[in-house]
Amino acid sequence: MIVKNPQFEVSAVSQKQYPQNGLPEIVLVGKSNVGKSSFVNTMINRKKLARTSSEPR
Repeated sequence: MIVKNPQFEVSAVSQKQYPQNGLPEIVLVGKSNVGKSSFVNTMINRKKLARTSSEPR
C-alpha cells in the first residue's frame, strides 16, 4: 500500500462514529509506550501526524 496523502479523520469511540468513506483501515493495538505512534509517523514519513510523548500517561 502506498500512502499518498495521510490525514487524521476521527477518533471514534462508538461504531456510529466510524468513517464511511470506503477507504482501507488499519488498526494498531498495544500497550502504552510501545511505539505505535512512532510506527505510524515512520510509515508515512511525517514527524507529527500521530502524537508521541516522552512521558507515560
